[in-house]
Formats: sequence, structure tokens, C-alpha cells
Amino acid sequence: MRYEIYWELAADGGARILRVYGTTPEAVLPKQIEGIPVTEIGAYCFAAQARLPENYNRTQIEMPDTAAESAGAGMRSETGAGMQPESIGAGMRSETGAGMQPEKTGMQAIVDGKKKVSGMQPESIGAGTPLTVSGMRELAGGYPTRIVIPDTVGKLGNFAFYNAVSLQTLAIGRRLTEIGSDAFMNCRNLHFLLLRCGRGEGSGLRQILAQISHDLEVSFVGEGGVWAKLLFPEYYESYDEIAPAHLFGRNIEGEGFRARQSFRDGVMDFAQYDVIFPKACAEEREETLCGLALNRLRYPVELGEAPRRLYEEYLTAHAAALCALLTGERDTELAEFLCREHIFARADLERCIRYAAGDEWAEGSAYFLRLLNQYFPEKDVASRYTFEDF
Repeated sequence: MRYEIYWELAADGGARILRVYGTTPEAVLPKQIEGIPVTEIGAYCFAAQARLPENYNRTQIEMPDTAAESAGAGMRSETGAGMQPESIGAGMRSETGAGMQPEKTGMQAIVDGKKKVSGMQPESIGAGTPLTVSGMRELAGGYPTRIVIPDTVGKLGNFAFYNAVSLQTLAIGRRLTEIGSDAFMNCRNLHFLLLRCGRGEGSGLRQILAQISHDLEVSFVGEGGVWAKLLFPEYYESYDEIAPAHLFGRNIEGEGFRARQSFRDGVMDFAQYDVIFPKACAEEREETLCGLALNRLRYPVELGEAPRRLYEEYLTAHAAALCALLTGERDTELAEFLCREHIFARADLERCIRYAAGDEWAEGSAYFLRLLNQYFPEKDVASRYTFEDF
């Protein structure tokens, strides 16, 4: 897996990434470039059209496919494994011999022009067509789908992901607290955020949520993997003119806005987040509410007894929707969780078996049948269910 990175020195002495080219739409950005820590993602970095300065540095980085695969697997599984940017670059080779030694930087860089490179005109980069550099595509606009930003980065520039319409998953560290204006404008498919932080640690999550009004599921990832997961529902804003003073009244619809205010001193306040659920039940869609409740029960960080009961009661009353959800997503782990927590009854598992059979999902049918006999065994062994019953 190869990258070509356009960058410059930032005011803090770190590297500011300006533009990235890569061989796949899933990118894991390095912690260092030529021994300099990456501290900023520049303005318009992943936007559909670039805004490059007159002079910049350009560095090519190559890493083994195994490192790229482990990084992608970590993002998909959300376990945190393989996601750490410091793991990339191990075993890289230099095609020109230029750059730092591996023991100093963890990578050998291929440097074009070494320090100052005459910059291209902005209109020649990202002007709506996929520009290629040595077989690499520009990670901008409609191309990138997943991006991992290293823990060293503390600043995201203005319009950094402007019109990155295919971006679905973004992974960041807790030090990313300075978020530029309209950084995620038109990122309408960005629905998954992985935040690397520990319990009780502050982050820039609130600033990011303030710029994303559509559904966003946030996974909190620590050393042991995902320790919390929250769904922030979509909300809508509108303004009504108050005549004749020409003032405007702000209207907000959806509990997603209140969920985004659940912070105390930059730290997620889970108890405050749980307060939104009763009112959300009257406003949000069934699918959204099931997601809210499931995330809190599966990752019950600071979950009180009263909200726990509310979540359990809602899921029990909407078990049919859960059956469709887990069979549609092939989520057998969720089915076992619902049985273990006594949310599913026998009839619910029987429904899952019928759904799986109708969808020709034989593995799912077998798994649900095993759960049925495990959690709801018949007293009469001869009357237990078999495949022929469905």
C-alpha cells in the first residue's frame, strides 16, 4: 500500500497534511513524515477540490499490504486492533535510499524534491476528475470511504472533508480538539466515528457533533477495544421570521440535538445522554430507538437502573423489529445477547428462524435453532424443534 502526501510545516513545528494520494479508498495516515510528527490536517485536505499553497513538501510512503489489511480490519471490527497509526510503516523499504532510517521513524520515506516543491495550481488538483499519481488516486471527494487520523493530530482545518460524499467511517484520537469551520460539510454518508480515548478523558467529540446533524454512531475505543457506543440521532433546524421586527426564531426538531449536549467539561456524560430516551420515544423512529437502547445495554457504561429498565422494556415491546434487524444484518451475536438478557422470548427466536429461512440464510437458521434449544428447552426432549419444523 502506497501513499503520496503533500505537506508543510505547521506553526507548532509539526507537519500539516495538505493532500493525500493512495492505492485504496481506506487510508491510515502516518504519525510522522520524515521524522516530523503529524499534528494538523490542513484546510480542504480531503475536499473535492484542493487549496494548495505555492510551496509544499511531497513525500511518498510505502508499506506492506499486511499492515494495510490489519488497519482496515481494525476499522471494520471496531476492536481497536490494527487501528493505531504507529503500527504502519513497519518493514517499509525505500526505493531511493532517501529519508530517515526505520529505527528513527518507523518508515523510510521517498522524498520528491526533498524540501521545497513548486506547487501545482489548485484547479489542477481535485477539479472533479480522479487525478492519479504513479497509480495512486487522490483521496478526496467521492473516493475515500474510511480514514484513520493518528493520535498526534490536534487540529482539523476548515472544510477539511468538504464534499467527501463517500466517507463512511472516520477514526480519530482524543487530542483532536480544534475543529475548523464546516469541516464535514456535505459528508452525508459519514455515519460511523471511532474515537480512541479512555473513560473520563476529554476529546473534541462535542465540536465534531456540532457540525454533523445526521445520524452518527460513535464507538469509544480504548486499549481493550470498544468500551462504549452511542447513537446520536439526526435532528433538523429551521428558522421562522418574526415580523415586523425581522427577527428569526430558531426551531429544532429531534432529540439528536439534546443528545449532542450531553457533555461535562469536554467529557461524555452518559447519565445526561440517558435522559433523552423517554421523550425520544415519542419523536424518533423505531429503528433509531432500538439502536439507542441496544448500544446502551451492550455497553452499559454508567448506566443507572431506571434507564436500564426503560431500554429493556422498549426492546421487549419491539422484539419484532429486532428480529428483522438482526436477520437483515446477519448479527448472530446480537441474537445471543437478547436471549441472555431475557429480552427475547421463544416466539421471537421462532420468528428469527422463519426470517432466516425465508432469506435462505442457512447458517442463521442453524444458529437460531441452537439458541432456541439452549435458552428455551422443551421439557419433553422428543418435542424439541428441528429444521423440518420450519
